[in-house]
Amino acid sequence: MLIAAMPTSPKGSGDEKAPKELPRVEEEMREILTLTRSHMRTTVYTHPSTNQVLEALKTCRIAHFACHGTSDYSDPSNSGLILQKSTGLDERLVQDRLTIQRVSDLRLRYAQIAYLSACSTAGNKAARSDGVIHVVSGFQVAGFPHVVGCLWPAGDLECVKVAKRFYSLVLQRNQSAINEAASALQEAVMAVRAEDLSMPLNWAQFVHYGV
Repeated sequence: MLIAAMPTSPKGSGDEKAPKELPRVEEEMREILTLTRSHMRTTVYTHPSTNQVLEALKTCRIAHFACHGTSDYSDPSNSGLILQKSTGLDERLVQDRLTIQRVSDLRLRYAQIAYLSACSTAGNKAARSDGVIHVVSGFQVAGFPHVVGCLWPAGDLECVKVAKRFYSLVLQRNQSAINEAASALQEAVMAVRAEDLSMPLNWAQFVHYGV
């Protein structure tokens, strides 16, 4: 399993300020590690570069991203997940985008579940004659049969709750969960929904794409 976490992100080129901090990302990472520690070998990257993640994806079965997502409506293939790298003699930190294009160029043999706990990874406002392109679709093309994404920005707390419940169910069901990722996500979302039925914008954005 791969966990890529970005509790903070550097400012992007041309941006006035850096993306907001995600203070519960580290909690999300710890909860997942607690659940998975005795079940699988887990590689954890905090503030990884795109190259680090691309290399790790080649051998992992489950990939979990807790970070910001970004959309490029003029070129949807340039949409992606915000990671970071250092550049220059002073090793200044800059955004390093894991784009749809770079992910979809992969041909992954072991991929099973990609969980994109990031804003708007399953959304794209751009109308295109060749269909909808979003971050989730890039992971599908790369070889993940099950991908979890968000239709709009998700709250930090809800991300933690849904992810914790989802992985708990996946591990309970063992190998069968690979083919039941959609029902595991539905049950996880319904559990969060039961806590606050009046606020669907807090929990209804989590979606599963796959077979």
